[in-house]
Order: sequence, then structure tokens, then C-alpha cells
Amino acid sequence: MQVNLQQAVEILDAGELPYSPANAAKVRGSARKCAKLAGYNCDLSRIPIDPNAFVERWRQNMQNKDAPEGFETFKQFSAWHSNVKSLMDHVSGARRERDLLRDIEDDWSQLLGATSQFIRRTRKGTGIQQNDFLAVTVLRNFARENNRQPHQLTASLVHSWMQSETANASQRSAMRKATKIINKLQDLDHGLPEGLLPGKIEDIPMVTARRVTPKLPSKLEHAISDMEDELREGVPYTGLLKNKRKDPCSEGTVKNAREAAQWFYSCMAELDLLDLSEDPDPATFATMGHILAAFEAEVAGEFYWKPLAQTTVRKNLQGTFRFLRRFNPDLKSEQKEFFQGAYFANWDKMTPDNQAFCKRLVKSDYRKAKFFSLARLFHEKAAPMIASYEDLPDNQKAQATNWALAAAAAAVLTFLPVRADTAIQLTMEGPNAHVTLPPASKLVSFALPRTIIKNKKPITAEISRRGKVDPRAILEWWLKAARPVLMGRLLNPDPTLLLGGAGYARLNKAWRFATASVDYYMNLHQVRHAIASILWNEPGADINVIASLLGDHPETVARVYAFLDVAAQVQRAMDGMDNVNAALEKKVRL
Repeated sequence: MQVNLQQAVEILDAGELPYSPANAAKVRGSARKCAKLAGYNCDLSRIPIDPNAFVERWRQNMQNKDAPEGFETFKQFSAWHSNVKSLMDHVSGARRERDLLRDIEDDWSQLLGATSQFIRRTRKGTGIQQNDFLAVTVLRNFARENNRQPHQLTASLVHSWMQSETANASQRSAMRKATKIINKLQDLDHGLPEGLLPGKIEDIPMVTARRVTPKLPSKLEHAISDMEDELREGVPYTGLLKNKRKDPCSEGTVKNAREAAQWFYSCMAELDLLDLSEDPDPATFATMGHILAAFEAEVAGEFYWKPLAQTTVRKNLQGTFRFLRRFNPDLKSEQKEFFQGAYFANWDKMTPDNQAFCKRLVKSDYRKAKFFSLARLFHEKAAPMIASYEDLPDNQKAQATNWALAAAAAAVLTFLPVRADTAIQLTMEGPNAHVTLPPASKLVSFALPRTIIKNKKPITAEISRRGKVDPRAILEWWLKAARPVLMGRLLNPDPTLLLGGAGYARLNKAWRFATASVDYYMNLHQVRHAIASILWNEPGADINVIASLLGDHPETVARVYAFLDVAAQVQRAMDGMDNVNAALEKKVRL
């Protein structure tokens, strides 16, 4: 009979688990909190003790560092998760099984003993250090759980453990390092019995949740480059306007087009439809059969990378059709029919992660106020460190530049919610500068041309101090003190750009670090979601005004960007009826 959480608490209260009184109180409180969480919303007796199911239930929140409903911060959620997981491990016996596996005497014990003998703390020796010993320990744990001894190790076996859902990034790295240490041991006088070590373990293939584009043959690479050039220049019209060209596409659109083509050919290579050692004609792939093969394998999760979100799948397929139509114009008619399929029926709604983020945001005045103060919070962390930058250790120098870059970005994005790929293109110099700081003024002026806006809608706006956040002061500090420091760390700095040449990846990394440092986990794109949702839930909100601010269509904002707290709106309507009724009762006697 499976134990439930109520019984686990009773076992804890009986003092049968190895917790100190203080820790037992924390674990007990975390366990009892489960009954109040929206994720369970039931009595403790109905929550089974299953550590694996528990981890899977909250995996997405832990990966995204995202506090679910019932927790104010991720730190609170993480502490609760750790306490409940620990209780379930002890009560289910999973913890005891792991401890027994660690203590048994077998070939792994001999291997670890031999490895420890080569550690030299005061001199280089064989090059094996304590971190290498820990890496072999991680590999041992996975091997024992899968009933494997050292002599049974192969690259494919270790690779399969690295791909398992239970292995995190640090464990994958440790296992890769451990195989190199085991290979090194074979050339040393280890004193291990013959046959205990495996043969040489080959290099382990990449394990990643992200797609890595292979080096494409020259004809395919040239075709993609030709498409980029044409998009930058403007695609020619057909028919009577064949001598004219459409407006040039933004760099963001060009980048997306390349990524879509690269995704398609990565799929072709993984499906063995493209031999990377040959140089095929791009036209050979311009068929509906090839497109369907890539699409069906992607949505079925057959590739090594993490399956793409539905909206990303659609974006990649749209780009694939556009690219392949260069070689087969007949695909245009098939494209329309393809996108009318059931898979794309609700593709463009707000994702569950963004919806959960916005839901927590609009229900908390504290979170809303903190969001609008992010630029100030980041600036307060960055300013003293930038002032003493040369005296900082290397790790703190990286932190300082991350906070500074996030502060500059927040001084723009939380006031004027352009997309992040637009923010990195903003210029500060020249007669057509996108951002200016007018003299004898406290304003920051924006004049964004349609060429850098995804929806081709130019934006002209001015921002100024809001509460305790002064974007003008933050940007002046950024340009004078912080941007030169960051540019010194970039491979391709650009003094004409507001953000100094920092690319999307650099900005995203800085943003995730900075928001996490103030316990406010979010990604760059969620800035637009946050502003749209906050404004739409205010009394008297006008979706047309919000859409103008975001530079998008009202229906797109309502469908994709803004979360509407329907429960709060219903309650507001109920309150409105109460007010109307009270006013009527004063005038009318029944």
C-alpha cells in the first residue's frame, strides 16, 4: 500500500526520520503547505509519496526558476521543494537505497580508491585533482543505479545516462570528465585488478537541449546567403511591378530567415536525407515531402534537441517555405493548405509559461511595483562595482557588467516596450540616431524607423522620470561609465550603438542574471507581456492604446501578449452591480 503525505507527516512527528528538531519543523511546515497550493488543492492524505512524480510535477518551475501560484519568490518555492522532496525520499526509502549503493564494496570502490591515490594537492603530479575524483563519483552513482560496473562502460552507455531526464547540466559535465579520467588511469600504474577497467572510452557525442547547426555544404550555405542579401535589398515584385522591389527587411527578419533554413537542413541531416559530405543542389529539398518529414519529426520529439514550442515550429516552417519557394514556386499553394491543419489551430495564444508569469504579476501589487523599478535596482547594484571595476576579481567584473547592461536595457524596455532584438540595434550617433538625450532636458527621445521594427510601424516617443526611476540619469551613467567597460569585454564593440554592440545572447544572459539577483525571474520577452498585462487589468483600460504602445495589433495583444485576470474583472462587475443596486434603492421604493 502506497504511503501518502499525511502518513509521512505522522512518521516525521513520531521522530522516526533523521532530522534535527529545527529541520523537522521546516519540513513539516512545507509538507502541510501542499494542501493549500493550487497545484494540489486537496487533503494531504490524497497526495501519494512518490519522489519521481513530485520532481516531474514541478520540473518546469525548477528549470525556469519560476515561482508557481502560492509562492511570492522562487527562493521560497525552492526551499519548499527541497523540504518536501527530502521527506518523500526518506519515507519512500529512496534515500536509504542511494546511501546503501554508495557504501557497498565493489569494483567502483576499488576504482575510486585508486583515483584518490593520484590526487596531489601541493604539486601537479598526474594532473588528477579533487574535482576529477568527484566527477568519477557522479559517474559511479549513475552506473550503480543502472547496475553497471566499470568494465562495462562504453561511450554510448554513458551518453544514454547523460541524456536521461534525471541528469542535470553539471552531472553531464562530470560524467564526460570522468570518462577522460578513466582513460588516463589506463596509462598509469594504478594497481587495479586486470579487467576492472574498460577499454578506451571514445569521445561522447554532444548532449544538448539546443539544436547545433552542422557545417552545411557550400551550395546550401550560398543559397542561404543569397536569400539574406535579397531580404536586405528588398524582394522583387512579380507581374507588372517586376522591376520594383519590396521594402528591405529588418536585420531581425533576416536573422530569423537564416535560422529557419538552418533548422530545416539540420532536420534533413538528422533524418539522413542530407549527406553533409556531399554538395547537393538546394532545389532537391524543395518538396512538400521533405518539409513534412522535418515537421513530423520535430513535433514527435525525434531529434536530440529539446522539442520546439509550437509558435517556434510555425515560425521555422514559414521561413522554410519562404526559402524553398525560391527553387519551387508551386510550394506557395501548398503552404496555405498546410497551415490550415489542426496542429496550428491555436498556435498563437500566450504560452502557459508566459500566462503563469503574467497571472502572478497582475495579482501582486508588490511584483508590479518591483517590475517598474528593475532599472533602478540593477543600477544600484552595478554603479559601485563599475566605479571600482579594476580592483574587482574576475567573477565580480562579469557580474558588474551584467548588472550594468541589464540596467541600461531596463531603462528602455520597462518604459518603451520594444523587442529586445530591436533594443540591441538602437543607435546613439549621427543625424538619424534612434535615441537622443536632448540638452537642457530631462527626457530621453526615441525615433525608431520602420526598418528596425518587426511590424514595420515606426515609433516616436519620449520617456522621463517615473517615480524613483530616472531613465535619463541611468542612461547617462551607462554611456559615460559603464558602456566603455562592457565594450572592452566584447569581441565586436560598436560605440554607435546604445548597448555598445552587445548581442541578443549577451543581453539575455545579463538580464536573466540581473533579474535572478533581485529574486524576479523572467526572460527578456516577458517585459512586453508584463507591461501589456498590467495595463490591460487597470480600470478603464483601452486595448487599442496598449497595442499602440507595443507597436502591434489589438487582436494580437489580446491573444498573445496580455493576460486578463477574468476573476478580478468578474468581481469588479459584481461590485459594480452592488453600487448600482445601492443607488437604485435610494431612489426607488419597492
